[in-house]
Amino acid sequence: MTEADNGTAWQRLSPWAVLFLLVRGIVDFIRQNLPVVIGAGAWVAFVERVGMQQLLAIGATLLALALSLTLLYYRRFRFRLDDDVLRVQKGLIRQVEVRIRAQRIQQLALEQPAWMRPFDIVRLSLDTPGGVTTEVELPGIRRSLAEELSKRLDSARQQGAGDQSAPASTKPDTLFRITPVALTLHGLSSNAVYLLLAAIGPFLRPLEGRIRERLEREEPVPWLQPLADTPWLSVPLLLGALLLALMMVSVGAAWLRYFRYTLTRQGRYYVQRSGLLNRRQQTLSADRLQAVEQVQTMLGRLLGRYHLVCRQYGGPQPADQAGRSFLVPGLDRGTANRLSVLFLPGLEPREDLQPVHRAYRRALALRYTAVIGLTGLALAVWQGSGWWFLLTGGALAATWPVAHLRWRLLAWAVGRDHLIVRRGLLGQRTTLFPVERVHAVQLRQSWFQRRLTVATVQLTLASGPVLLPWLRESQARALADWVLYRVETRELPPAVPGTMTAGAAETP
Repeated sequence: MTEADNGTAWQRLSPWAVLFLLVRGIVDFIRQNLPVVIGAGAWVAFVERVGMQQLLAIGATLLALALSLTLLYYRRFRFRLDDDVLRVQKGLIRQVEVRIRAQRIQQLALEQPAWMRPFDIVRLSLDTPGGVTTEVELPGIRRSLAEELSKRLDSARQQGAGDQSAPASTKPDTLFRITPVALTLHGLSSNAVYLLLAAIGPFLRPLEGRIRERLEREEPVPWLQPLADTPWLSVPLLLGALLLALMMVSVGAAWLRYFRYTLTRQGRYYVQRSGLLNRRQQTLSADRLQAVEQVQTMLGRLLGRYHLVCRQYGGPQPADQAGRSFLVPGLDRGTANRLSVLFLPGLEPREDLQPVHRAYRRALALRYTAVIGLTGLALAVWQGSGWWFLLTGGALAATWPVAHLRWRLLAWAVGRDHLIVRRGLLGQRTTLFPVERVHAVQLRQSWFQRRLTVATVQLTLASGPVLLPWLRESQARALADWVLYRVETRELPPAVPGTMTAGAAETP
């Protein structure tokens, strides 16, 4: 292996990376400006005024300018690995150099979209603790060089962490491999169905009008005539067909993202590999793991399916985000608990969680009632329609059931040196974390809470805050003292206070 191959000399991106940079730059530009242009109707007016030939000439000029800037960026982009420090120099007008030490790397990802495979290039990205976006990105390097850089960075991280028991060359230990059935069930239970429904919601009304106008102008298809004559039957069937189509799209997206998902462990690092068209590899450091969340969507509760989200340093990310979140999909309860214990050694998963004070349910209901009532009254006065009063009344009738569901799912328990907090409404999310990872403890009481002798405890981790609202005041103070003792002394208290024993009956 030459000096250029082992990463000790300055390296450049693959020439094929120019295409990747150009396409991504054009897509980002269109994404940022197209809504404004189309929303104002300026695009149509511009085309009619200028003409198609002039428009093509302008487009060719802009494309040539974009290609020139991309080539300049490509020529000024270079990187090298000096021992355990990755150095990247980039920029158009101003040259910027970024240096990242291997021990500071929180997550390392390798991606290879389908169009990159014929050229055998990949995209390597690195995240550091506290970063909001990707810290370093190598947007097009040879796969062999990317794998070599990844191995050397992993080896340097393990040596820096003092982990000599599992060198980088150790054969990975397979922890979980998803099956086709589990992958399909994950797609069915994913929140992508709701997101797609919300995205196409504004287009349903215009689409319905178009279909109705076309049916009125043309002779209907014979087998559709019974549906046109019975609206009470056609509307549920159409909605059912739409929901079925969205579920199929959600399942397809899950297969694209998590095809052949495999979770392995190598020393103090966990590696996941998945993807059908866009092959992706992510690395999770056990030393930087802050919390594990067991997530169930509404459909996931019906199907008995879970997925895990591993939280590292930095703010919380959406559960289904395919970028920085380290997600393990398609799990049943037993597998979810088994992997949670592997991620957090010493964890004791519990099912006998205790609820918070019953007054929390009343506070939520009163809060919902005030917000919905005032909003509905304002809309009724502004629109001058009595229908708003009916809609507001229906919404107010649902406030107490919603408050009850939220109170019932909000529960917690204390393990030997872990905390378990569950919350949710129709779905549920259970956060499990070691007490020693807590950075700050905050005890809060409003005027109303002081009258009821309850308090809210906020535990701040490096991955974000965990809130326990409306505990009995004595219970909240005992919990805060126990957590602080554990964090400050790094020792377990003589005994967990009896008021926090999991499964104890909650008596307000």
